[in-house]
Amino acid sequence: MKFTDNGIEIKGMEKPLYCGSVHYWRIEKENWGRVLDEICGMGFEIIETYIPWSVHEYEEGRYDFGELDGKKDLDGFLHLCEEKGLSVIVRPGPHINAELTLFGYPEWILQDERIQAKNPWGTTVVYPYVTKQFPIPSYASEVLYEKTEEYFKKIAPVLHRHIGGKGCIIAVQADNETCNFFRDRPYIMDYSDASLKLYRQFLEERYQTVEMLNESYRSNYPDFEGVVAPRGFRGEKKEDLPYYFDWVEYKEYQILYALKRMIAILNKLDLKLPIFHNCAYQNYTPISVPRDEEIKGLSVAGIDAYQEPKDREMLQERIRYLAGSSRLPFVPEFGSGSWFDRNCLLSAEEEEYGYLYSFMNGLKAISFYMLVERDRWTGCPVTADGRVRENFYRMFQEMLRMLQEEKVCQYQRRPRILILKNYDMGRLKALYSIMDLNLLSSNCFITGPDIPAVLFTPDTDLGIHMDGEDSHYAKEVWVDQVAEVLNGQHYEFNYSDRYLQEERYGDYDVIFASCYDFMDRETQERLVRFSKSNGKKLFLGPYIPYMDRDFRACTVLEKALAEDLETAKQKVPSRCGITFLPDPDGLDCDDLQLNREYVYEEAEVEIAVHYHPAGRDHLLFMANHSDREKTVRLHYQENRSFRSVWRGKGSSKNNTLTAELAPYTVSIWKAKMEEEADDKQ
Repeated sequence: MKFTDNGIEIKGMEKPLYCGSVHYWRIEKENWGRVLDEICGMGFEIIETYIPWSVHEYEEGRYDFGELDGKKDLDGFLHLCEEKGLSVIVRPGPHINAELTLFGYPEWILQDERIQAKNPWGTTVVYPYVTKQFPIPSYASEVLYEKTEEYFKKIAPVLHRHIGGKGCIIAVQADNETCNFFRDRPYIMDYSDASLKLYRQFLEERYQTVEMLNESYRSNYPDFEGVVAPRGFRGEKKEDLPYYFDWVEYKEYQILYALKRMIAILNKLDLKLPIFHNCAYQNYTPISVPRDEEIKGLSVAGIDAYQEPKDREMLQERIRYLAGSSRLPFVPEFGSGSWFDRNCLLSAEEEEYGYLYSFMNGLKAISFYMLVERDRWTGCPVTADGRVRENFYRMFQEMLRMLQEEKVCQYQRRPRILILKNYDMGRLKALYSIMDLNLLSSNCFITGPDIPAVLFTPDTDLGIHMDGEDSHYAKEVWVDQVAEVLNGQHYEFNYSDRYLQEERYGDYDVIFASCYDFMDRETQERLVRFSKSNGKKLFLGPYIPYMDRDFRACTVLEKALAEDLETAKQKVPSRCGITFLPDPDGLDCDDLQLNREYVYEEAEVEIAVHYHPAGRDHLLFMANHSDREKTVRLHYQENRSFRSVWRGKGSSKNNTLTAELAPYTVSIWKAKMEEEADDKQ
């Protein structure tokens, strides 16, 4: 088994990865068969399930795999999946969330002080979950990994019985949403002894010698042990920043370290399964999908998505980031139904809109969380006793049938534009805080009491430009403005960050790179190499970097831009181009010199073209983002025929497709180029 560009390969056959979540231990054993039959009835061939530690090791050293409670019979559940012809993705944790009171950890694990993360004052960091607060474990704790390995060894014999041959297990997840339990601001945690030891290990790996560290910090530490972790920003000038940047990067390093350790434990089990991970929601520090996918043994890193009604902005940004960054754009948890303390429950029509809009923007693989209702979750197509909610059930059944029959996963969206976010600006805004005290926030998805981080923003003038968006360090004004202009002119684009592999730059003709006063030399050189490739265009803004990450002179991009300007003055033909774009509103999209398959004017309609790998035939997605019915006229050059694939209503004539779009819907057409057209169509 292995993940592919389009889905997953099982026993030599590539299949689309469309699956959904079932929690066996939350369903009465006598109902398993009915529940799985209804899942098959919707058209699913793959399901996924957690294997919660706290459920199976109910007391320290005492396990139940169905001997005491039939619902916990993991082996029996997997056997039944095999009888039903279902493949299974397993997610053993140790962190699973799943709205369990302790997120899947046994209480005796979390109460072990050797495992607990600490705040800057040396006390335990607590996650104030709605049902019960609990200590957050430290990713640096050796005891945590030792105990996790003991648990994994207990479930391994069951898993091995269902891998290979006629076994149903096809993939395994390493941990779950590894992001310090959503405590991703830099000065909240982790200041435990184990974490501070790992912090100094990170510094030693980064600098090799304390002399190199002192050169960067403008300091005189005698050794790495003397470096004290920052508790908040106390810098007075830009030259002080490398010290704080390193603490933010250590938070990233710790998460990567945790994933590596979890993958190593899984590899010891010799499961011979592809391993993936799901990031919670971040595409900013401390998470980067391209960095996660550099980890040896990790095949794919996806990002979860829980949409609000008509949530176009979040979905477009998140899915296009995945499309621009991951080997397989995958949402391992895409909300279906809702958890118990959320103040929102989507209708079947609203869910359909979000799912198809995500496929439209480049999503390739998806797991619907949840397919089956259970305690602390409602609004699913199937109930825990095997009944169905007709509107949700029918929506999934019809949508899956269309996706499979039309082989949607084989078509490729090919945007020619990439927006590169400035990862370091996110780091700068994250570190620029006197202290981080959002300790009352129980969950990033829940409205509740919090202490606004802006209250702790310093007023120190560092003599450098900062992004003007202060709502969150994930956002950038310039990036949002570029996206707004491109969306307004109906150009498709992807997002990524500085960790995208350079060879993937070649997939694009135009890159918009967010720049400020500083940028590491390697990234500057990469961008210049891209700009010197034949026919490529590079736009920089809102500033031009003149320093590297140590805040020393580095003018690679500045010099390349000056050379391009001199070439332009001399009117010498140039194969490359760098353009300084301080204000995206001044962008003339005609200067991009990009051909579009379709031209149209309707502002509240968005389209996407997904090409068949064998030619110019394509799927045409149309999304109406308004609460009114829309008529859109798409003009094109080469003759083609159209067939409605999903909710398409309209006709084509004189190189114009006129389509009627219902409010908040996505329709799909299959376009066949005339020279390849079948006479029967």
